[in-house]
Amino acid sequence: MDTRTLLLGDWTPVVRDGIDVLRLGILGGAVAYAVTGDWGAATLLALFGGITVVARLVNLPRLYDLSLTVAMALQGFGEVLGLYDEWGHFDDLVHFTLPMLTAPVVYIALARVEVVPDPRDETHLPHYVGIAVVTASLGISMGALWEIYEWRSDAWLGTNLSMDNDDTNGDLVRDTLGSLVGAALLVAWTRFGWGSVRRIPGVNTHEDVDA
Repeated sequence: MDTRTLLLGDWTPVVRDGIDVLRLGILGGAVAYAVTGDWGAATLLALFGGITVVARLVNLPRLYDLSLTVAMALQGFGEVLGLYDEWGHFDDLVHFTLPMLTAPVVYIALARVEVVPDPRDETHLPHYVGIAVVTASLGISMGALWEIYEWRSDAWLGTNLSMDNDDTNGDLVRDTLGSLVGAALLVAWTRFGWGSVRRIPGVNTHEDVDA
């Protein structure tokens, strides 16, 4: 196995690369918790692992497949391992990285179904500004919806997800900052003309430019 294959993948048809190893780690965690009878943790990891499987099936660009899988691993294992309680700043980390990693993926998914322009369609400044605005808005909106879920979950389900107004506002600030960084990264990705390219199974030298 040469260095390029080791880094970019296409090791085997089943386990293609390190991203698949991480994907299997999430799904393996779901199985392990199910065996021990912790169905709550098993269901949560199965849900996040399932999202990463969908990402594989649609052949996201490698970078964004990795981004989504890392985001799902952070969220899933952070919950089941109690990292939010054990490490005070873990919540801050997740609220920054989750929108940063997932908002560009959502934009690419929308571009695939032609809801928004494909990043590679145009090369002028207004196009880049539009991509940044929409991507940042998606990330901020997802963060806001999560805060609404926390608020209602505490009231209806008796959870303790939302500490106080300072916690909620701090989370929204970190969501916003992460979304802005994610938007900037997608613009940089677009600037090189890669757009919503698809991974070509069995080929690690380039992506398919016909999305």
